[in-house]
Amino acid sequence: MHSTKIILITAITVLAGAIGLTAAPINFNEVSLWVRARETDKSILTEVSQRKLARALTPQQETTLKSQGASDSLVQSLRSSELVASSAEVAATEPKTSAPKPAPAPEPDRDSAGDNLQVFEVAAGHPVNLSQWGGPDYEFAFNIYRYAGENVIEPVMVDTVRTYTDVAHYVGVLGTGPRTATPYFRGSGRLTPYLGGDLKDDTYMIGDYISVASHSTSRGMSIDRKHPVVINGVPYTLYPIYGARGASLYYIGHSADSVKLAVSTSRR
Repeated sequence: MHSTKIILITAITVLAGAIGLTAAPINFNEVSLWVRARETDKSILTEVSQRKLARALTPQQETTLKSQGASDSLVQSLRSSELVASSAEVAATEPKTSAPKPAPAPEPDRDSAGDNLQVFEVAAGHPVNLSQWGGPDYEFAFNIYRYAGENVIEPVMVDTVRTYTDVAHYVGVLGTGPRTATPYFRGSGRLTPYLGGDLKDDTYMIGDYISVASHSTSRGMSIDRKHPVVINGVPYTLYPIYGARGASLYYIGHSADSVKLAVSTSRR
């Protein structure tokens, strides 16, 4: 009990010293602390008369003080309106709060970047042209191949000038009969012909056919995995591949035969 009282008195001394610098009105917690520290009624009233109460005590607070050991005469004295500070006195001792800083202007380009982003999947080897998003007329394709047990993604830019398709029309051997691609057989009518015919049958005539060969030229690209891009509201990490004329192409991920990509466009 003795040590508790010493602690309370020490707390009161420190509290009084700190409050004395600002001369702030007394609140209920301070009065309650003095009562629990067994300060005399005279010392409590002296302090209250100098600094005033921040607000009048409520009936519940008076009951609390009495339960803590306050005398009836002390509670009666604290009811005096002369011991209650005016609103002006209370306002004068309140710390001045600085005016709130205006909120920074939103950055529409960054905040709305997710609205200008399109995420899609494309099959391996299938070209993607940035012109449909307002970018340059460049096509990109993604090759997927296995190396050391891992899938390797190889983005390439297709050279539309040097890429072409060669179509050749070949005409078969001319004969007295009409050219046909349908096989038939000499002699027996009991044989059922099959596609490709019987090449031992010298009466078989090879018909016309067309050969189609595609020649493509591409330039290897790279996925920038060292500088990923994160956009608010987009649940993907974007890895840059190419960007020009307000359209940027990003890599997201892949499966066994397709890749997930994203294209962001500048705000219109």
